[in-house]
Amino acid sequence: MRPFVHEEVPVAIRLTRAVGITASAFLAGQTAASSYILVPAVLEAPAPLAVKQWRKAFNIGKVVGPVLSVLSGGIFAYLASREPRTSSAFKFYTAAAVLLPSIFPYTALVMTPVNRKLLSKANSLSNVSITDDSESGVAKEETAHALIDKWATLNLGRALMTTVGAFCGVWATLNWIDVVEWEGIGLGTGASRMGD
Repeated sequence: MRPFVHEEVPVAIRLTRAVGITASAFLAGQTAASSYILVPAVLEAPAPLAVKQWRKAFNIGKVVGPVLSVLSGGIFAYLASREPRTSSAFKFYTAAAVLLPSIFPYTALVMTPVNRKLLSKANSLSNVSITDDSESGVAKEETAHALIDKWATLNLGRALMTTVGAFCGVWATLNWIDVVEWEGIGLGTGASRMGD
């Protein structure tokens, strides 16, 4: 068995990994928290106030989410490109690079209809007193509360994708072996050691 030596990982790569992990973990936490912290609190408010609060959170999320998704996905794609294609680090970085930006098509295909209804509802209820809780003549599944609840359920899909993506990025980084075999060590014998 030959001895091993630790390989120094460049600071730029260590920082890149840290930013990728931090951005993806923040995105995953923020996305999940929207469904399990924000929405239950919003649902306690009367309909006009609930959609106003949802729209405020939505407008913040539509700026922060895409930036973090593209940033972390791009970082993990770059890190994957530095790994041998047969390595587990390549596979996990690639999975993270695919999963994190996949919230774009998921949002477009699955969530956009509910988003549009909620934004329309927020506009139509903007002139109503925020304490008015009546949505007369509206089907139960089309009320502000029902739509916000549906949005939270659909948002769990994005939370799952971003969480798995973040875990893949972390696993690829932690799974990276930072030792390499050192070929240049050995003991010389006899006269040959004098020439070394």
